[in-house]
Amino acid sequence: MAAAPDPTSLKDLLSRCSRHPAFLGALIGILAAFSQSLLISAGGPEAYGFCVACHTRDLVNGMTNIITGASLALAPISKNAILPVMSVVGVIIGAFLSAKVHKEHKIKKTDYQEYLIYFIGGFVVLQLAMVFGGCPYRAALRTGYGDITALLFIIMMGLGVIAGTLLMLRKAEKEMN
Repeated sequence: MAAAPDPTSLKDLLSRCSRHPAFLGALIGILAAFSQSLLISAGGPEAYGFCVACHTRDLVNGMTNIITGASLALAPISKNAILPVMSVVGVIIGAFLSAKVHKEHKIKKTDYQEYLIYFIGGFVVLQLAMVFGGCPYRAALRTGYGDITALLFIIMMGLGVIAGTLLMLRKAEKEMN
């Protein structure tokens, strides 16, 4: 006769699983798919991946359309949505909560100029992402169709990642010394 499972060990197992990144990722993915099925009509494209540039544009344009009655451009799937795409808001809230829970959240104390540089840099990145096609997946598809601008975007994005990584490493080395 098999022994009944120990409730405390089952509780410990569930506790450990609930804190594992793979479990949380799967749970968030399931909740996102469920939310999308409830809030977004199936009339849009088959997939509307995650792109900070496109989703921010759709969030801002969608909210502007709702508040002012304007008709700013939206992706086809966002036009059919009941609510604007809220993935960017979810990422910000999720990152903040995760940093708080793991005691990694700290506000960097610096001068006004550095905050301004970060803001302008983020604004420029989003504007260039919109000009060059937004996400790397779309750029790769456009490159496959022979779009030279998309190829340039992929090359420049790669160079930007390398340059940003080197700058951050240099800054981290200076802070360590």
